[in-house]
Amino acid sequence: MAAQAEDVWEMVHHSRALGYRLRLGEVTATEHSFFRLREFWTKRVYIVTNEPDELATGADWEWLIGHGNNWIQIRVQAKILNRNGRFAELGHPHSTGQQLDRLVNPDPADVLCRWLPLYVFYSAEPSAGIAVPRNAGCSAQLASRVRETYGKPPAGRATLKGSTHLRGSIPWASVFDGLVSQLRSGRSLAEIVAALANRPLPAQIDHIDEFWDLNIADGTCNRELPSYVRQIVRRDDDDFDLAPLARLEVNTAARGRDRVRSVAPITDLERLEAMLVRRFGDDDSSALLPSRSVVLEPSDHDRDQASLPSFVSVIDIDRVGSSSD
Repeated sequence: MAAQAEDVWEMVHHSRALGYRLRLGEVTATEHSFFRLREFWTKRVYIVTNEPDELATGADWEWLIGHGNNWIQIRVQAKILNRNGRFAELGHPHSTGQQLDRLVNPDPADVLCRWLPLYVFYSAEPSAGIAVPRNAGCSAQLASRVRETYGKPPAGRATLKGSTHLRGSIPWASVFDGLVSQLRSGRSLAEIVAALANRPLPAQIDHIDEFWDLNIADGTCNRELPSYVRQIVRRDDDDFDLAPLARLEVNTAARGRDRVRSVAPITDLERLEAMLVRRFGDDDSSALLPSRSVVLEPSDHDRDQASLPSFVSVIDIDRVGSSSD
């Protein structure tokens, strides 16, 4: 992860400061990073929804770690520094901050008991306005802190300045320092996840490492796994289960109290094709991947849209060491 952060630093530096014409946006940087890191997960699942991106997704990706019924979740939204030293898309969509709010405060039905929302910032000197080590070309910040720093719209009053948001961030590889420390002490990954899985974090924490601290929790939680997670981790020994890359088609039409609650699975070919064009455009290479579909269960929290990542990187403890490209 540190080596990839250095690559991103170089790309941001050359495209923002030296005038190289790289079409370098958040999607490009994210896809490049996760291609480089493909050997570090057991499965990657693309999420395809029937709603526009900015309404249906609360994150670019999430790390899903665990096995059986014990899972923990780190959900991430990525933003890239522009030539003016600002994270111009932080208030997306339309400078309302909706995406940020959805990341920080999702529907409880869409997240695990133990979960953490983060921002990953792609940045480099000198555009950042502060020192950015090369291993922090991808840096992580608590989403709650970004929400507080950002302020409230309208956009003219919101804080988009890179140097402000980057202060206090850590190299993204350091997100897992707390986990590595416990593993080095002799605890197994399965033991750590089992101890954390039903212990939600407090609404406010001060440091990312607190996610891994077994002593920091806000009581206990026994709710079921979100329905989309159940589909991803379900063991059927089918093509989806065995493939390192797969897709999950999510129908969110049943969400919200005022919506129709009985919705058939996605089967109509024309409707599915239209959905794919909205979600990925005409060049949808993931359409050929093994797939499953799920209709999200009605929410009890009056949320009209789901809060889902665009893709999920799974680390299934039972399959660590047995996955292949």
